[in-house]
Amino acid sequence: MTLERPPQTRWPRRVMRGVAGMLGLAIMASLAGAGPATAAPTAAESWSSLGENLQELTVEATAAGIDFGVSVTDLSGTFSGASMSIGSQEPVKAASVIKLPLLAALMAEADRGTLSLDEVVTIEAGSSNIVGGSGTLRDETFPLDITVGELMELMVQVSDNTATNVLIDRAGGFDAVNAYIESLGFEHLWLGRKMIHPATPPLQENWITSGEVTELLRMLHADEILSPASSEHIIELMKGQLVDTKFGAVVPRDVLANKTGELADVSHDSGYILVPGREVALTVTTAFGDPLTRAEVDQYVQRAASIVYDATREPLAAEPTAWPGLAADVQPILDAAAEAGIDIGVAIEDLSGYYDDQQLLLGAQDRFTTASTIKMSLAATVMHQVERGMLSLDDVVTITEDERYGGSGSLKDNPFPQDVSVGTLLDLTVTISDNTATNKLVDVVGGFDVINALTQAVGIAKEDLHFGRKMFGPIVPPDGDIWLTPHGVNQLMVLFYDIAEGEADLPEFMSAESAQFIIELMLSQQVKTKLGATIPAEVLAHKTGENDTVSHDIGMVLLPGQEITLSVFSRGLPGFSGDVQATANPYLQQIGAAVYAYLLETAPVEQPGPVKPTVPAPAEPPTSGPAPVPQPGGQQVAVGAAIPDLGTPRSVVPLLALAVAMLTCGAALASRRRSRGGRVTQ
Repeated sequence: MTLERPPQTRWPRRVMRGVAGMLGLAIMASLAGAGPATAAPTAAESWSSLGENLQELTVEATAAGIDFGVSVTDLSGTFSGASMSIGSQEPVKAASVIKLPLLAALMAEADRGTLSLDEVVTIEAGSSNIVGGSGTLRDETFPLDITVGELMELMVQVSDNTATNVLIDRAGGFDAVNAYIESLGFEHLWLGRKMIHPATPPLQENWITSGEVTELLRMLHADEILSPASSEHIIELMKGQLVDTKFGAVVPRDVLANKTGELADVSHDSGYILVPGREVALTVTTAFGDPLTRAEVDQYVQRAASIVYDATREPLAAEPTAWPGLAADVQPILDAAAEAGIDIGVAIEDLSGYYDDQQLLLGAQDRFTTASTIKMSLAATVMHQVERGMLSLDDVVTITEDERYGGSGSLKDNPFPQDVSVGTLLDLTVTISDNTATNKLVDVVGGFDVINALTQAVGIAKEDLHFGRKMFGPIVPPDGDIWLTPHGVNQLMVLFYDIAEGEADLPEFMSAESAQFIIELMLSQQVKTKLGATIPAEVLAHKTGENDTVSHDIGMVLLPGQEITLSVFSRGLPGFSGDVQATANPYLQQIGAAVYAYLLETAPVEQPGPVKPTVPAPAEPPTSGPAPVPQPGGQQVAVGAAIPDLGTPRSVVPLLALAVAMLTCGAALASRRRSRGGRVTQ
């Protein structure tokens, strides 16, 4: 059994903590094993048991003469997005499962506007595309006019071979489909022949592995390679699958979306088990010979689906909580936000060593669209090139009228053309989130591939951080979008700090001076509508990002001797129809207040003149008051307006008066490396 996890970047001084994948969860579960037994397993124990059960089934199937492969990926986050592949991962004849990547290639054309599902295709009488096997089209009268959408439905739900052959032609043939498959990074998925047409080994056959098909399903579910509408269309077609001899024999149809495939010597099933909150992707492949029958082999496929389905319904005990003292302050805010329709993810990591290098990942940990927070990977690329003499901060570039972009920033309001230095563009990109400056810098550094290659080279996986389009630019699947995960952003913040402090030596990424320069820009952030509303500017190095669907703030709290990363991400939950920023920002502010209060409470030296007010605010947003002051990024904060009271994270939230905190912290900022003193393990 292999567990597939994205690469992790950590540095000698610290060890990865918290929920960093199923390996970490398994260790935590093992450590917790010495305590009292619980009636229900933890997620880590359940996932481990799932692997053991599938391994036992694979051994049994192999002994029976079946070449058996099974792959499953957690899509819900309950099992930390883990994947496992058990048994054979050698390519096997695909049968009709190859129709899934063909369908994805067609929907990619639809996303590009080169294909319409309403397009009518004519199947001529006597066409070589009309074949036997599964399906109903072969019994129609030809010539026949039929839409692409109808062909897709027949191809998936009744595995119509004639419909499939017609769609292969409409997709551009084998070369076009395989080029698309290869662009997604797959090595073994291969379309080499039409349905029921003869194959000449080795390439003129259709091939799959359970692992690669399951990864394709994950990418579709995560909207990584297609638009959300196109991904959902594929999944909806799979929900209508009419063949129930494999997964469908044991998993209720209302939680199953799948595609079967079978030949005389193979029998497969691949799809989603969509138990709410426990969604998984699952593929089972088999190859066999005499004297085994397909019905006998299908029983093993059914048993694999039953094992996975049972695991998705099993009650789970709570995992051991990382950084429990801080989690107790922050989690209630996330719960309150969820009640208001806002989904929040939080990433916090101790940078100082004072809190035993703990890491806390709470709430949503899957992909978010980035808004302007992605600009920090661009900032890293600029400084990387400056160090190598490829750029100078004093270089002057010309911005023309056609390079003007709306949204946040000031350059858009100046006369064009404008001559602006690279250093000024970088400053505007970070401090006021200027979109015109950002998009010009993307061109200056050489485009998205250059930016992504740099972050991936230092261990931040493409799945966790990706810059694929300009601000206000079009989304062009599969990679023409911007995304992040809390884990990926946290990695980048840790890099900046560790390099700046001399804790990591990564000259291939950037020098300490460049990292310090970036942190200084983040300390000069002008948007104070989120974390900046409740954490003193002198200790908050951050970058905000917002649009109609998300509101984020990422960075570091640099309280001397207690430095941490702090990044908060928010979006509307399904069905939310309100203003995301207006609803989410007060919760982000509350998280900032709670985290900063925790740092002050647990400081190694008692702060002078303590004052312990709660965050003041009316229960309802004010309907009148002082005139709002425009803020960079297009948001407004009323002068003198209080932060909305969303409920204190504990019975009392001790805070020092802002002025006292600023005085205390400001004097110490020049020497962030003070003695660590004792350690706090709350």
